[in-house]
Amino acid sequence: MELKNVMEEIVFQTIDDVRKYHDFCDCPQCRLDISAIALNKVPARYVVSSKGETYGRAELLAMQQDLDVLSIVLDAVKLVQKNPRH
Repeated sequence: MELKNVMEEIVFQTIDDVRKYHDFCDCPQCRLDISAIALNKVPARYVVSSKGETYGRAELLAMQQDLDVLSIVLDAVKLVQKNPRH
């Protein structure tokens, strides 16, 4: 068993989705900076078991209508683009 924040996977997937349509640096440093900025703006959703992960994902699907992860990631991309650390 391990502790896992399911929002990390959602944010990483959203970054991958945004990368398909927007040109921005995807180097490891920029990717981590974008992830850190976005994850600091979304509520953490920790799970311990695979059952909890499934429940957490289902809850996130409903929550994504209220919490616009895409918008948060896009804001983080813009911020990192203005001030890249690579």
